[in-house]
Amino acid sequence: MFANRIVFLPVDERFCTRDYFLLLARAANINVVTPPKSYLGAKKTPPDIRRLLKWLEETVLPGDYLVISVDMLVHGGLIPSRLSLDTLDTLFERLGLLEELKKLDVKIYATTTVTRTPFYNSAEEEPDYWQYFGLDVYDLSRLLARSFRGERVYRSVIEKLKKIPTHFVTDYLMRRIRNRKLVSSVIELVDRGIIDFLNLVLDDNSKESISLAESEIHRAKVDSLGINSKVSIHAGADEATLSLLARVLCESLGEIPAFEVRYSSPDYKEFIPPYEGSPLCEGIRNHIEAAGGRVFERGGEILLLANNPEVGLDSAQQLSAFEDSSSYDRFFQEIEKADGKIIGIADVKYTNGADNYLVEELLKRRKLNWLETNYSAWNTAGNTLGTVCAHSIVQLLGRKGLLNLDQSLLKRLQAIFFLEHWAFQSNIRKELLIEAEKRGAKPWTVIPVEPWAEEFVRRKLDSYIPPVRKALGIEFEIDRLFFPWHRSFELGLSVVPRAENYP
Repeated sequence: MFANRIVFLPVDERFCTRDYFLLLARAANINVVTPPKSYLGAKKTPPDIRRLLKWLEETVLPGDYLVISVDMLVHGGLIPSRLSLDTLDTLFERLGLLEELKKLDVKIYATTTVTRTPFYNSAEEEPDYWQYFGLDVYDLSRLLARSFRGERVYRSVIEKLKKIPTHFVTDYLMRRIRNRKLVSSVIELVDRGIIDFLNLVLDDNSKESISLAESEIHRAKVDSLGINSKVSIHAGADEATLSLLARVLCESLGEIPAFEVRYSSPDYKEFIPPYEGSPLCEGIRNHIEAAGGRVFERGGEILLLANNPEVGLDSAQQLSAFEDSSSYDRFFQEIEKADGKIIGIADVKYTNGADNYLVEELLKRRKLNWLETNYSAWNTAGNTLGTVCAHSIVQLLGRKGLLNLDQSLLKRLQAIFFLEHWAFQSNIRKELLIEAEKRGAKPWTVIPVEPWAEEFVRRKLDSYIPPVRKALGIEFEIDRLFFPWHRSFELGLSVVPRAENYP
């Protein structure tokens, strides 16, 4: 049994980055200590980093396992990492705390992010100038990526980007150079044995992105130091600490879970998902290995079944009917052949939500054991894959008697995934955006209408709850529902056992 304590520092205070981790750990009866949510800031508002560092100094005990976001440790979160003006010296000083904590004979599992360069004009999560020059800066970043790879960039092309004010270009370059040097220093901590394992994730990247080009520089350093087994470099961000949770469990218990991977559309397994720069099959292998597992062609303990895309579409773009059902037929045939394996269903067919037909069919399958099956479908392929790998490993270790799983909590977590990833992200959110705009809210934000929006979503969820209850075999009701960062992009909710007098 895993008897150690985990000290957890999430990348920010969102439900998906903090509560997913806590809920999965709680279902596995793991003792997790984490700062109060109020210590973690709020979106663009950074926390009191000195208070966070002091909390770590006073909390960590000898023998602890630390799962830590370096972005929170040194910047105060994912969004502050894109906005802060702190110097490298300041960042290195904060990073130095890891060396002090290591003296307590702790294991440190860390994650940090290669800064993204989004391809749109919006300052919601970026510096203010992104509202006007985001696309232009993205074009500039693609030129930089080409130059990193030794390609010649012609002056005539560069001239077209002169409309970006020089001080904004300077700011952008400063941030990228700072991130690259910080990541390089974190890799050196792995080489020195301070960090036991590093998840280096690429947030919202593409094949032509500067993030991918910079990751190649970092990979070359990892290769030269011979620490490939201690560093995973792959697309993702919000799910990264879930992968680390699974790896902590695997390494502490001496387990290397064996995964088999199957696809609903095998011919498209090398398709590059939206917001990523590498083929899906490569991403799947990376996520499995980051979580402590290995991929085998046959004889696996876990079947990772990917409902994979043939084209890049958002969940809002999916059709209500389709002509060819062969991929779904293949998908369910693989489930039938699972032979008692843990089944992890990674629904990555669409970004930002679930495949409606797939979920509706899954919920009808009464033979599925949801204590040994799990499903996720949120945001990017990397987000979903990391969640499914961690969930599957926890279920496997529970079946082996190495974790004392709380079956009720595990099923309630799955209920949350169905309600958020399927009911809300793929269906209710579209209605919410339309109705919120009628009430004066701009796309994505719910700030002017938040109490109304919460009640609207709660009411709409009523029709989705019964099939989830029936499939999972549990009676539950929604306790709390809220919008992390006060936007309609994602949902936070908790579910509790259904009251006896509930109608």
